[in-house]
Amino acid sequence: MTVKHLSSRTYVIVWLALMALTLASYLLSLAHLGRGDVVAALLIATVKTVLVLLFFMHLVEQRFANALPMIVSALLLGLLLTLMISDVTTRETISRTPIPPAPPPEAAAAPR
Repeated sequence: MTVKHLSSRTYVIVWLALMALTLASYLLSLAHLGRGDVVAALLIATVKTVLVLLFFMHLVEQRFANALPMIVSALLLGLLLTLMISDVTTRETISRTPIPPAPPPEAAAAPR
């Protein structure tokens, strides 16, 4: 079976895209978006991971059967992350307000 290899130009373009995404990730860390920081950082990391898997691990040149374990493991990771996030967001928390001190025993007893 003959496999068509990618040109050097493709690798340079992918490398430049990875460098741009790294710069975007760094600039995002300086932006302080609050809760959006984690979501944006995970999206950038996912795109970078997919680029590395497809081009530098040569999955784009392989049959689908070779890429299937990567796809299944990514779906399983997504499922586990979803379950973990839903567990944390729906969990009841204990109130952090201070408990008032109990009255002293002599104040609780009625005078005779």
